[in-house]
Amino acid sequence: MEIVIASGKGGTGKTFLASNLSIFFDRRLGGAVAADADVEAPDLVLALGGEKTIISRREVWESAKAHIDYSLCTGCMKCLEVCSFDAIIVEDSKPKIIEEFCEGCGACAIICPSKAINVEEALTGHLLTVESASGIHVVMGDLEVGGRNTGHIVYAVREDAKKLAGQLGKRFVIVDAAPGIGCPVVSSLSGADVLLIVVEPTPQSLQGARRVLEVARAFRLRSYLVLNKYDLSEEFSKKVCEKLGLDVLGWIPYDEEIVESYTMMKPIALAGSRSRVKSALEEVFEALVEKIMG
Repeated sequence: MEIVIASGKGGTGKTFLASNLSIFFDRRLGGAVAADADVEAPDLVLALGGEKTIISRREVWESAKAHIDYSLCTGCMKCLEVCSFDAIIVEDSKPKIIEEFCEGCGACAIICPSKAINVEEALTGHLLTVESASGIHVVMGDLEVGGRNTGHIVYAVREDAKKLAGQLGKRFVIVDAAPGIGCPVVSSLSGADVLLIVVEPTPQSLQGARRVLEVARAFRLRSYLVLNKYDLSEEFSKKVCEKLGLDVLGWIPYDEEIVESYTMMKPIALAGSRSRVKSALEEVFEALVEKIMG
């Protein structure tokens, strides 16, 4: 079963929930593999204690970049006029391509009268499988600077995670989606089984959650709500529940213990002593198990 954790905006506690959920399911329900689908800023493995062992690493080549042959370039600047991504500047009376901005669309190559521009394949990033210090296997993508953050690399992360789960005999794949509702998030939700939307009591978080929920409904995903930092505004937290109309799995309080766990890279799920945050997390996870396993 594939469970996606999404939020609609950054900073709501999505990775916090995904990391601890991975540990909970791995320890108590037949195992879990974690997938970090935020390939621009992958940090799930850090929340799980950091890398213990890199199991595999492979390159992803799905980007393209334009290159200029200056022996053919006449300096007509037609390429500059047609570029929609501000990836071409003028330097010493010649066009120069800024690779980090180039999307490889090929418009400059088509318009160039002297055929001085070619579009060539470029390294997008890497797919890694690591074992974290907490014992959870994590599949993650890591983009090169300027690499295309399309849904393809997120899809590859999910596929690798599902294959690994099958090889290790793990029952669950926990996906930590990117914030927002862009292409990587759509790719995270497509074909998944369950969605957990994490919301904090702010208007921006509520709006982001609404947008994620619209996408989830298009995929007919079973969706549930988790209120994080609810006690920052209990009144607004109640409004969030009313506006989204989802089953609420639980309410997690704001606590500096969470900041400390991130700083020390020690997941709260592995803490020896009980705390109100750990208790709230376990209530969320037990409610989720009841929903998905009856």
